[in-house]
Amino acid sequence: MRLRSRSGKASFREPSAFPDAVRPDRIKLRPVTVLERAAIKKLVLDPGQEQFAGSVDAVFDGLQASRYPDQEHAFAIVVSKKTVGFFILREKQALPGWAPRGAVTLHSFRISSACQGKGFGRAGVDLAISWVRRNRPDVEQLMLAVNARNVPAKSLYLKAGFVDTGSIFRGAIGDQHILTFLRLQRDG
Repeated sequence: MRLRSRSGKASFREPSAFPDAVRPDRIKLRPVTVLERAAIKKLVLDPGQEQFAGSVDAVFDGLQASRYPDQEHAFAIVVSKKTVGFFILREKQALPGWAPRGAVTLHSFRISSACQGKGFGRAGVDLAISWVRRNRPDVEQLMLAVNARNVPAKSLYLKAGFVDTGSIFRGAIGDQHILTFLRLQRDG
């Protein structure tokens, strides 16, 4: 990458694997409580995307009504103290019917429209994988259901290392492809 110094002379710097804002040391997960609904509502999505992630009110109503609140983990994706995204991980009795016992599932993943296309989605997925590896070392699968019409999200998940199981769940807004990330166990 070509840079200009204050003297006006050109210098070169090796490009980073991540844009500065998405460097792993700058993006974090922060647990979210049901009392933080208003903060997460600020993560505005395009109208066509909202149907796939679910409305924030519906997501938080579900969290508040959960029979298993200790098995549903809500997280904000935070960059330099700014919340750019949100998701939920579910386990044990809170798993959906399409997930096998012993898995953890990813739900309601959203990146604010203003922050899309900057690597935050991929970084958020990587952080979810890391959280499961670190906090649930016996879990072998992280799974999710992605709507067949949500091509950009499916592409993101596949690039992050998920694979399509070939199973389809018929959800409230259409067919959901079931994806799994099988490489949770660390080598060595």
